[in-house]
Amino acid sequence: MKAITCSFSVNFRRAVCNAAAIRAYGSDVKRPDVKDSGLQKRSDKKHSNEDSLNSIKPHMRSGILSVVEKDNSGFPSYLILKETSPLLSQAMMDIKNKKRRQQNSSILLEGKRLIQDALNAGVKPKQIFFSQKRVLENLCLPEELRDLPATSTIFYKAPYKMIQLFSETETSQGIMGIFEIPTIDHRVRKNAFPITVICDNIREPGNLGAVLRTVTAVGASQVILMKGCTNLWGDKVLRAGCGAHFRMKIISDVSWSFLENIKGQVCLADNNVSNIDYSNIDEDTNVNVFRKTAPIELPIAPYYEIDYCKTIPLILIIGGETHGLSDEGYEFARSRKGIRINIPLENGIESLNSATAVGILCFEAKKQMLNLIRSGDEIDKIEQVY
Repeated sequence: MKAITCSFSVNFRRAVCNAAAIRAYGSDVKRPDVKDSGLQKRSDKKHSNEDSLNSIKPHMRSGILSVVEKDNSGFPSYLILKETSPLLSQAMMDIKNKKRRQQNSSILLEGKRLIQDALNAGVKPKQIFFSQKRVLENLCLPEELRDLPATSTIFYKAPYKMIQLFSETETSQGIMGIFEIPTIDHRVRKNAFPITVICDNIREPGNLGAVLRTVTAVGASQVILMKGCTNLWGDKVLRAGCGAHFRMKIISDVSWSFLENIKGQVCLADNNVSNIDYSNIDEDTNVNVFRKTAPIELPIAPYYEIDYCKTIPLILIIGGETHGLSDEGYEFARSRKGIRINIPLENGIESLNSATAVGILCFEAKKQMLNLIRSGDEIDKIEQVY
């Protein structure tokens, strides 16, 4: 009986071992089709990402979390940055430092609209940082940017809080780009009105940007910025200009001697109705900047009585709110028998902001020019009939 029991125990243990071996073999055979395929894909993806990272320049790898290659929909390759990445912070420090910004010939553009305007104008981007893929998807990118490989990409996906940290706006749109300072086309746009606006002593960035935006909206032929105006490519000027920089012929940092050969009717936007003695005015007195004593006596008239089509082109000189028109501006007008234009104001308001003033004058001039064109068309029609 004991021998039978021992024989049964041995046979049972052999059967259990054989069954375990069969199950182990079966699971080993099936594993590549089920679990190992997922592991293999993850492994391949990991190796692919590592290969992509290795292809990036060594000094940049530490700030990169992963690399995303161009997909079938045409979305460009981009790098995903770590929260501790120095790439964005270094780029922002360089662009916000005046000396480095000038050395690199770079400008900072924020928001989809301004970046799209620059791309449409053919301005070359150096780096574009975005917080979400959909933000970049809304841009119409040229093919050459979409086809850039990961090793040459200019697109970086960064956490929103990093972009907001360096944003100049209260609420960032989640996208900002560093672009090369464009070479402005100095040819006059087709169908532009023969109006040249000269900005004299405009030193407030938001004000200059608003002037550029207004003049561009009128359809004037060109804007000239005299020495002493604020930087044309400053952050605030760019934002206030709303794309005017890329749509208008603008010549900046100009000296008055450069305008010796310019011809046309010269008008100064000036609310100085009469000369005022400032010697007895207290320092705390709020003085209208347009009412400083004119260094040169010129005829003055309200803006609605001026014939802006008398001599074409029209040259309109607008001064800044703080410093007003310069002595050189007055001399330039005197040498060309110019006039001063006054905008009558009511209710104790002594001056308008420069952008508002230039808008009133430019649209009035445009209205007269359009009326002249229409009257000419009517004369042509009458001559054809008779």
